[in-house]
Amino acid sequence: MIKTLVIDGNNLLKIGVCGVKDFYNNGEHVGGIWHFLNTTKRFLDEGNYNKVVVCWDNESNSTQRRLFYPNYKLNRRQANTEEQLHSFSYQKTRVKQYLEEMFIRHIEIDDCEADDIIAYYCKISKDEHKTIFSSDRDLTQLISEDVSIYSPITKKHYKNGDMIKMCDVEIPHYNIKTWKILSGDKSDNINGIYYLGEKTLVKLFPELLDKEVNISDILTKGELLLKEDKDNPALKNLLSGRTKDGIFGDEYYEINKKLVDLSEPLISEEGKELVESYYSESMDPDGRGHKNLIRMMMEDGLFKYLPKRDDAWVSFLTPFLKLTRKEKNKFKNKKN
Repeated sequence: MIKTLVIDGNNLLKIGVCGVKDFYNNGEHVGGIWHFLNTTKRFLDEGNYNKVVVCWDNESNSTQRRLFYPNYKLNRRQANTEEQLHSFSYQKTRVKQYLEEMFIRHIEIDDCEADDIIAYYCKISKDEHKTIFSSDRDLTQLISEDVSIYSPITKKHYKNGDMIKMCDVEIPHYNIKTWKILSGDKSDNINGIYYLGEKTLVKLFPELLDKEVNISDILTKGELLLKEDKDNPALKNLLSGRTKDGIFGDEYYEINKKLVDLSEPLISEEGKELVESYYSESMDPDGRGHKNLIRMMMEDGLFKYLPKRDDAWVSFLTPFLKLTRKEKNKFKNKKN
């Protein structure tokens, strides 16, 4: 089976931009570029992947979800200065140029989040084993027999059957979707059921910890529990769809499912066609190559950050050259 590395582009780039602060070249910050390339190199070296796909958030990535939930991510204030925004945009553009020379596919779609691109790619590529690189726990709901996740925050690989830590509770990856529909997501400004906190949720529905449970299961059991405990506020709120902003009934579950359920990614038909082409088509080697890559690294002053030994640059480029050969052979075989 083809081994594919799927990278949450903005997630990886932000880690480098924020964490590698002292890498500059001619006054331009290049820490994000260096960290992105070096991390990709390390994963290629360790995992021997046949294919790499980088998925990017678009600047208007919240648009589709705000059509039915206007408050989506409105809690995220713009804390960056114009200089920081310029630096991130510059480094993102530059990374994309590197990816072209490295035979690495990269996808960005108007009004679309990287999560949805990743989810749709995983949905259509059943003949590939995907490792997703991302610290976004939303993506853990995609884990399956052919999808695993590496989190750069915990530095752990999560595979089919593993538990995911949500605050103080560990739950199976296959219940992440149900959990988030009920609990909401403060980071995305998505409301959860009022008074149904983590401890209460586990106390009322302990089955969330050890078997697959959907929202219908939760509501059915909730009705039975309320008959025994008629004054329980959490159960009343659960069955009425009440959040801190009011009572929404079934609409609450319909909206939250759309917001968090990646089994039905929010991506346009045109976007789906683009992802499908990146999945199925081979990369044309014309105009791409390691000479361009070396030139760009010299322009950005990246060689000075390599280990101080004669073969350091060869060691750095080798994983990318291996990937290049695989992609060139694939293109040649398909053409013939």
